Amino acid sequence: MSSSLLRRAVRGFAAYDLIVTLPFATPWTAEAMLGVMRWMHESLSLGGEAMPVFTPVHVFFVALFGVLAVIWALVRVLQPTALHGAIDTVGRGLVSAWMVLVLMQGASQVLGLFLVMEAAGMFVQGALLLGARSRAAAPVTGA
Repeated sequence: MSSSLLRRAVRGFAAYDLIVTLPFATPWTAEAMLGVMRWMHESLSLGGEAMPVFTPVHVFFVALFGVLAVIWALVRVLQPTALHGAIDTVGRGLVSAWMVLVLMQGASQVLGLFLVMEAAGMFVQGALLLGARSRAAAPVTGA
């Protein structure tokens, strides 16, 4: 595995994050996305508690975190470094853990769709980072 593969993975998961989180970055689009998630839960008869209707304060925090996620995604799109990939991998692990926790507590299974991509990003980037680290630590042999 090459460092260019790692850069492509970091940039690719950042692009995914940008596409998914951009709609959560304003109060108006965040409310619309929460409505879509509510609709998905109901129309697919998913398990867990349906998405609640959010108050303006809830929507503010959704939009606030949407903005932060968009900014972080842009950093990784523009500078897909190993350090940014490592930080993102840890973040994806934490977010995945919180998703598993709330799913176990009865949250809508709509979150499972997000969990799949969070875990995929964590494992793919993590594997590429570990591979790059082991290559860097390997002794150089030659003639």
